[in-house]
Amino acid sequence: MHKPNLTRSHIAPTALAILLAAMQNDAAAFGTFSDLDQDPTAAEFKALDRNHDGYLSHEEAGRDADIASRFNSADRNRDGKLSESEYAGTKSELQQAHMKSFLEDSTITAKVKADLLKDNGVRGLAISVETHRGLVILSGFVDNEQQVRRAAEIASGVRGVLGVKNSLLLKG
Repeated sequence: MHKPNLTRSHIAPTALAILLAAMQNDAAAFGTFSDLDQDPTAAEFKALDRNHDGYLSHEEAGRDADIASRFNSADRNRDGKLSESEYAGTKSELQQAHMKSFLEDSTITAKVKADLLKDNGVRGLAISVETHRGLVILSGFVDNEQQVRRAAEIASGVRGVLGVKNSLLLKG
């Protein structure tokens, strides 16, 4: 019987091969590359599709708060169920609307802050400004009632502001 002659030059490639095989087995525990690359919306759809028929019934879709109230408009072909593309299209539209609202609110906040900083009668740095769906919330401390009113006037004058909640407090 012939014994293989294992030298260092043979051990290193063998060890590397064993290590790679072990890593491949560990990676398999996390799924395939296609599973990892899967669109999050597709994964959400599959999780909601309890009966695995490739469609979401009104009941299945009801577990997604975003889709539950929009089921009828999401069901573009009016077949009483949502395909993966109908679901993904509606989710995409909702995400785009959310992003647009976020950007509009951020723009309003920046404009209000800039206008407060420009105004000599208001200490803009002492006033916090937040915007949610066009509603501006002012908070912080100011020296007098005139500053409270002036800050609200400035915020109200910015394009896109739908309302102002003035929570400014007087120091002292």
